[in-house]
Order: sequence, then structure tokens, then C-alpha cells
Amino acid sequence: MRENPLLPLSPETIDAASLEDFRISQPLEILTLLGRMAEQSEILSLTSEDGVSSLSAIAEVDRGRRLLWLFGAQDDARLQRLTEARAVVAVSYLDHVKIQFPAQNLQWLPGTGGSRLACLLPMELYRFQRRSYFRVRPVQSPPPVARVRLGATPRHMELVVIDISMTGVGLRLPPGSPMIEVGTRVHRAVLALDPGTRVEADLKVMHVTPCREPDKGHHMGCTLNGLDADGLRALQRFISQTQLRQREAGQP
Repeated sequence: MRENPLLPLSPETIDAASLEDFRISQPLEILTLLGRMAEQSEILSLTSEDGVSSLSAIAEVDRGRRLLWLFGAQDDARLQRLTEARAVVAVSYLDHVKIQFPAQNLQWLPGTGGSRLACLLPMELYRFQRRSYFRVRPVQSPPPVARVRLGATPRHMELVVIDISMTGVGLRLPPGSPMIEVGTRVHRAVLALDPGTRVEADLKVMHVTPCREPDKGHHMGCTLNGLDADGLRALQRFISQTQLRQREAGQP
């Protein structure tokens, strides 16, 4: 298991007002994230509501039985207390992004070689990405777009920019678009931000989640990499100008 002492494994307090920003409920994306955590042996903290905690990791994502098999020894006193707790929260990190979900029905089940620790496959999880740069939502018309090549058989697409920062961009996948896997890399996307601002960057897909309105498609969050000096200056200028316009219009 990989542990980074700089990444806190304490659960986040989740309130209703912030659910929409962090919640992931699309089954395919949940399975993808949990599968990557298992493949990379990411450390998993299990914590009860009374503060009992223990470290584990995902051994297997069992889609057929809708279970997560976890590492652990049955004679571990802390794990035993966790299986008796009313509620247990699991916290881990993937690409330095905090992942949190309820470890429901945590218990020992019959498995290969004896009893194994397992919980129900979560129906939703929370992905807490902390942004170190100010992110803006462009308001001009027509909206900024990103010209990319996506799909198993790459095709040119023009996607509306939902929001953007110096390190990431949110794009709208319209209904009917091919579903894009988390981790997909897009080489040299062209961001047409306004008539005078064009920047090229490499993208990496970090999440794909349904938009609040079903007819709007999906929100695809990507990191921005590979900008040259001119591109960085142009992007910074665009973000500053957008932020100024928002302030003048009284927008948050």
C-alpha cells in the first residue's frame, strides 16, 4: 500500500449545499475510480463515527456480487470494532485527489482461504479536488470552445468550455457523444477562448459526470498541461479579464 503522509486521511464533512460539486453517482465512473485505486494499491482509511480508524486497501472490485473486497486481518481489534460500528467512511487518494465513500455493511465474508473483509460497492462517492488556482466560468456569447479529437476512433469535436483555470478546464460533452474514460489524454487541444485568444494544451480527463440538467450531456473535467510561455500569458489574461467582468456584473 502506498501512503503519503502529506495527504490527510480524515473524512470530509459533507453538507447538502456542496453535494452537487463533489458527488459522483455514474456507475461506470465509480467502477473506474475504484478499479484504479485497487490496481495502484492506494491506501484506504476506514473511520467510524466515534473515531475508530484503521488502514486498508481495495483488494478487488467484485462487480458480480456488488462488493469491495478489502485487505485486513480478522484478529485486528480495530477492524473488529469497525465491523460493529453503525457507519464507516472510507477515504483514499487517487492522483492526489481525495476520494470518500461510505463503507456500508462492512463485515467478514467467506472467501478464498478463509474469511475476507468486504463492504457493499458504493452507489455514490465524493471526489474532493482542491484547486490551487482561481477558476472562472466564461459568460461571453458565443461561448469559448475547445477543439479536440476524442473517441475510440478519434474524431474532431468542438466542446463548450464550462469553466477554466490555469491548471484545468471543464468541458461539456453533448448528449450522444462517445463516453470518455477517466485518464484519457488529449494531445494539443486548441482552446478558442475569445476572438483574440487561442491556446494549445494537452488535456488529461480527470472526471466525467452528468450535468444537472439531463439534456445538457456530461461535464468533463481535465487538467491542462504543456502550455508554452505565450499560452500561459494569454490564459492568465483571459482569466483576469473574465474575473473582472464577473465582478463588474456582481457575479460571485
